[in-house]
Amino acid sequence: MVNGPIPQSPRILLCDDSAVERLALAHLLRSSGYTVAEVGDGDSAILQIKQRQIDLVLLDLQMPHVDGFEVLKYLQEHRRALPVILLSGMPLHKIQNKISSLPTHALPPLLIKPVDPDQLLGVLDMQLSGELPQLNHSEDEDTTKFS
Repeated sequence: MVNGPIPQSPRILLCDDSAVERLALAHLLRSSGYTVAEVGDGDSAILQIKQRQIDLVLLDLQMPHVDGFEVLKYLQEHRRALPVILLSGMPLHKIQNKISSLPTHALPPLLIKPVDPDQLLGVLDMQLSGELPQLNHSEDEDTTKFS
């Protein structure tokens, strides 16, 4: 008989419009012990963030309709303490141009596609353990609120 609760693996929300990349990243994350929810667009990502317990968001910036910048804006306004790792194949100057539309102009860690699996897992571990500073953290924020 096990004493106490069984530790739950960290819950990752993977948001990428490329089904092939989502499949590969989800497989990597699951085989590394993470629980993964997958979405293919920004609207679905925001809905999942509102409705599910999430420990970290892995977010593609370039998606049709509601892109990663809109999701990041939502997170900066409503869930600032939630760790995020950005993924993108966009040229850096285009990313810099879009940063100005965000409430906070500092970005979370950004990995350029194609993503190196070892680098991703290393940054993921550092984000979840708090080793990387949270740029948008507010001391009085209630991180359990999902609205």
